[in-house]
This record gives sequence, structure tokens and C-alpha cells, in this order.
Amino acid sequence: MDVEAILKQVDEYYGENKGQEAERLLKESVSQAQREGDDNSLLSLLNELIGYYRETSRTEDSYEVAGQALHLARQMGLTDSIPYATTLLNAATAYRAGGSLQESLDCYRQAKEVYDRLLPEDDMLKASLYNNVSLLYQEMGEFERAGQCQEKALKIAEKNKAAYEAAVSRANLAGTCLNLGQDEAAFAYAKEAAEAFQEMGVEDTHYAAALSAMGSYYYKKKEYARAAETFRKAMNRIEASLGKNEHYRRLAENVSLCEAAAAREDEQGLALSREYYETYGRPMLEQQFAPYKDKIAAGLVGKGSDCFGFDDRYSRDHDWGPDFCLWVTEETYQEIGEALSKAYESLPVEFKGFQRVVTDTGRGRRGVMTISGFYKGLLQAERYEDIDWSSVPDAALAAAVNGEVFVDQEGIFSQFRQKLFMGYPENIRYLKLAESSARFAQTAQYNYGRMKGRGDQVTARIMLADGVREAMKLQHYIEGKYPPHDKWLYKSTLLLSAGETLCGLLAGILREKNPEELIEQTGAFLAKELYDNSFISDTDSYLDAHTQELVYKAGISVKSDEELVEEIARLEFEAFDKVHNVGGRASCQNDWPTFSIMRKSQYLTWNRTMLLQYLYDFRREYERGHNLIEEKYGRMMESTAPGEYEKIKDHFPALSQEKKQIIEQIVKLQVGWMEEFSQKYPHLAQNARSVHTYDDNLYNTSYETYLRGELGTYSDKMLELYGRYVVEYARENRNLTFDIMTNSVKLYGYADLEAAEAFMKL
Repeated sequence: MDVEAILKQVDEYYGENKGQEAERLLKESVSQAQREGDDNSLLSLLNELIGYYRETSRTEDSYEVAGQALHLARQMGLTDSIPYATTLLNAATAYRAGGSLQESLDCYRQAKEVYDRLLPEDDMLKASLYNNVSLLYQEMGEFERAGQCQEKALKIAEKNKAAYEAAVSRANLAGTCLNLGQDEAAFAYAKEAAEAFQEMGVEDTHYAAALSAMGSYYYKKKEYARAAETFRKAMNRIEASLGKNEHYRRLAENVSLCEAAAAREDEQGLALSREYYETYGRPMLEQQFAPYKDKIAAGLVGKGSDCFGFDDRYSRDHDWGPDFCLWVTEETYQEIGEALSKAYESLPVEFKGFQRVVTDTGRGRRGVMTISGFYKGLLQAERYEDIDWSSVPDAALAAAVNGEVFVDQEGIFSQFRQKLFMGYPENIRYLKLAESSARFAQTAQYNYGRMKGRGDQVTARIMLADGVREAMKLQHYIEGKYPPHDKWLYKSTLLLSAGETLCGLLAGILREKNPEELIEQTGAFLAKELYDNSFISDTDSYLDAHTQELVYKAGISVKSDEELVEEIARLEFEAFDKVHNVGGRASCQNDWPTFSIMRKSQYLTWNRTMLLQYLYDFRREYERGHNLIEEKYGRMMESTAPGEYEKIKDHFPALSQEKKQIIEQIVKLQVGWMEEFSQKYPHLAQNARSVHTYDDNLYNTSYETYLRGELGTYSDKMLELYGRYVVEYARENRNLTFDIMTNSVKLYGYADLEAAEAFMKL
């Protein structure tokens, strides 16, 4: 059998985009080699077939043929040969393309062991291996390792003056650098690779990879039209080589994203409205309504894609064009409303080649209206104070704060709007976070799998779509934004700080046939967003695990800071009452006034996020039977009563080394502040605890030991918040002890620290 001739014909079929003919020839040749017992030819053909199935995204077929090829090579006794390593390499690449990453890594490692035994370090086969392994590390998210492999491959290729292989390595490095945030380096590698491929007349998948990296660079630089053009070139190269496979579809999505972004750059509805107002509206007001000019607000706000800045060529078929809004009070409307409306309606309906289009559904969105009527029409409330936050739609709130106010001398319209910009009331925001977290978990993370398992694909897709919608709404709530109507939700999400990352995950969920892994990645991403924004205490990827905490915080967030401080102190005193001391009940356990002042003095310096988190943590643990006050005093005994501590230490949660280091850094800062306070106010300091741990004994617990014990009871999230708070004090050259002690002396009735110090001298 003439294998070289067969493979040459296969390559010709590829060049003519006749993939099916290539497959037919390969399969027929495999059968012939099996009949003839020509194992050498059979192994070569199977290796070629692995590559074909891999590139055409036929995962199961590629796995099956890879297994056949490896089995054949072992039967032939080739396990310590280059052909066997080549087969391992092809199998590994197939596993990588199919998502079986560990199997891929195992095959690559076996191939490397053979190469290391049989080949010199600068052999080009090793360069090919490093390039392939780097792509696997990219899939695994280990981009630094990927870069190291690619640099090795590039070094070998350059040493061998292998221009094509060097270009491949540079194309791969470009993708790695993008993921590492090294955008300029990525572009340089991609540009060099693309130019090299062009010089060689090569337009294969590696050339497409270089173009794709350049497209990503342009997108990050907001050169959207250029990015779309580059992605399209890459897409065309993939189609020409392999047809419309998964890579092609992803590039097509990139083109769509770029075109949408470019359209946003060119959106002109709001700009057109502003220019139309300046050309016709302002002169009309100044000439015909001069006495009322300062009582009329003008702009473009409310329902309509142009108000959001989401309008495009598809938006121009209804309720779009040269127009604007005029808002006045009820009193002003009574005086000039009818005349003002007639004057507005008499303005030109065409401007800069655009015609104003009004449909029945769009009536009342533009022109003259009362301020109270505008807000009531959206929010069912004429005053901000009358908004029913439990029922007002998110989309209505989004419509009330979009667009632009061109002029508002009186300020009444903008005052309402500015209050809306503050976002949801805190308790409502927590409830919305809880609701969307629960719904994402219920639909995407739970019910989707159940429906799919039952074979109910329609309901499964509905659950998936519902989950995607809730994920986008949740990100809006996290970032303090009002989600708009569903038809603009995706565009709005893209504009959020974390929007592009989230939308990339969500697009994958809707695109993939088996999106379970992406669903969990999305859950993990949203949990991290909630955690990083200090709404929740841990990063469990199953979002319903956080709803109880969010609902609890919603309930307590209606309280003022002072009320939260009071509740914390009361709860702590209740827990303190239950602490069992070795020497019997301490007198301070019956002294609420002193306990209250000491604890409140500290908590009154805390920010609101810390108060909510600590109250949640303390009550959660208390209801579980875990008394944090008892734990605090127990931890102090490590210094004050080491022998007794040894008997009880295993009852406390273990502290990681990292947590201990953070605690010690905080303790060092605060002990320094206490020393500074003691020097300035020695008489007040004498009335407090001794400062240092070395002064501890059975009857004396120092400030340092007390603080260390208290910090040891904090949850990871609480310690993180407290650490930031202390660092902020240090950064601003403020002394936390001074603020706590100021609160303390004021609660005792002194005017300030100086007055209290003077009294202590007496």
C-alpha cells in the first residue's frame, strides 16, 4: 500500500474543502490495510484519521480511533519509538480538543518521556510537543505554564531556523499573553506570526489563531470595527480549512459582539435628540416661553432603546427619531401646558435626514408632560418617598434613570432622578440578591439537570434561559444597577464592570450541548462577585446556599448603625452571661452598663458592612450552639493560663497559618496605637487593660491578648473586612484607639478625651 500517495490525496481533498471525501478515502484505506495485515500503513492512516475527527469536532470518533492506534502501536512493540510517541501526541491532542484534559496530559507526559530518551533537546519534534502541551495548559487555565512551554518551542524553532514552527509558537504565545493580561506582548507575537504565515502563503488554523489574538487585542482597545474585520478573516480561514466547526462558531460570535460594540459606538438616537433640541427646542423655549424658560426641564429619558443608548438600525421602525421630552410641574402645566404642547408639535418632524416615527404604543413618551405624571407613569409614585420598592419593576427604575437631562434650571425633575441613582434601599437590594441567587440555582443549577435527565429538552432549555436571565439580573444587583427590560438585559450586562466575563460564560451556556461545567463556572463566578462585594461569607458555587444569609441581612439592614450596634452588644451580653469561668461567675457578667459602653465604643467606629457581617456571623454561630464570647475568652487562656488552655483548645475551630499571620499584623498595628494613646493619656490608660501580652497572668489579661483572642473568633470574611478597615486607618494616619476611647468617654458623660484625662488626674 502506498501510504504517502494516499495521504497526499487526503491533503488535496482538504485543500479543496472536501472533508467528506478525505474521510471516505481514509476509512477505505484503513480497511484495506487491515485486510492486508499492513500494520505500519494502518498506524499512519489511523493517526491521520484522529486528526480529521479532532478538527471536525467529532469527539467520540477521535477517541475511538486514538484508542485503536495506541493499541496497535503497543501490539507492534513500538512503545519505545518515535512512531509511538507521535501516536501518543495525536491521541493527547484529540483528548484535549474533546475536553478530557487529564487523559490528554497523561498522553503528553508519556510522549515527552519517549522523546527525552530518544531525541536531542533541540529536536523539532520536541518543539511540536511543547506547543501542543501549551494548548492543554491554556485549557486548564495554567497560562504561566503554557507560556513556558511555548517559549521552549519558540527557542527550538528559532535554533533550527524553522519559520513555520516559530510562527506557530508565536501565535500560541499571543493567546497565552492575552490571558495573562500582557496585551502589548500578545499583539506583538500575533502580528509577527500573522506576517510570517502571510510570507509563507500559509492560511491554516494556526494563522487563524494569530488573527484571533489580534482581534481580541483590538477589541480590548475598543477598535471594534477592526476587531470584527480581523475575527472575520480568522473565521473564513477556519471555514476554508475545516468547515463551520466549533471554532468557527466561536469566532462568529466574536464578530457579532464586535459589530454590536461598533454599533454602540455609532449610536445616534440620544445625540440626535440633543442636537435637535439645541437646533429647534431651545430657540422655541427662549422665543415663545421666555418667562418660563427656567421652569422647563428638557432631555431624553424613559422608555425606548435610544434612551438607553441601545438603539441601532433595527430601532428606527417605531418611536424613534428627532424628538425630546419637556418636563414641568403641575402648576406650570396648568399655565402653559397646552400652548407648550402645540409649540412642540409644530417643530419639524424631519432632521438630518431622519424622520420622527410615532406609533400608538409610543405615544406619551416624548413631548410635554408633568414631572409627577412622568414618574407616576413609570413608578406608580409621584414622589420618591412614595415608591413601593417591593413591587416597582426593575425595568421601570432603569427607564427612570437612563438617557440624559439637557437642561433643568429648576432642578425638581433631577432631584427625583438623583435619589433614584442611589439605587435600591439596602434591604430591598439584599432581597433581590437573594431572589436571583435562588432562582439561578433553582433553574440552571438544579432543574435544568433534572429536566434533561428526564429527556424533557424543551423544559430544560426554558430552565437554562431562565437561569441565564437571573444571572444577568444578579450581576446588576451586585453592581448596584437597575436591570432593564429583558430585550436590553444582555446589552446592559455587557456594560457592567464584570459584564464581559459573565456574558462570555452565559453565551457558552446557551451555545454548548452539555453546558453543565459552564453552569457551575458561572455559579462560582457569581458567588465570587457576591463575596468580593461583601454580600456573603463564602464562595460556595451553589448560589442557593447563600440565600439564607442574604435574607437575614435584608431583615437587619432596615436598622440604623446605632440600632445594629445596640443589637450586637445585647446579643454579646446574652452570650457572655452563658460563659462558664473556671473560678466561678465573674462580676462583670452582671454589669451591663460597663459591658455596653466597652462594646459599643468599638462598634460605633465600624462601617455598616462590618456591622451587618458581624451580627450575621455572631447570631449564626450562637444559634448553632457556638458561643463566640466563650471562644474568645478561651483563646486568651493560651497566654493567661496555658495549662488550662491545653485542655480546651481542641474545642475551638483551628486557625490557618495565613489567618494567624493576618491577625498578628493587625495586632501589631493596634498595639502601636494603644502605646501612642497611653503616652498621651496616661491616666486614662491606667484605668484600662495593660498593653502587652508579656504582662499577662491568671488575673490580668492584656489589651494585646484580648485583641488576639477576639480576632481569632472572626470568620474569614469578617477578618478580611476588619483588616481592610484597620489598614485604611493606618493609610490615613489615624489612630483607631483614639476614636474608640473618644466614644467610650462620651458614653460615660465626658465632653472629650481631655476632659476625661483631667478628671482621672484628680
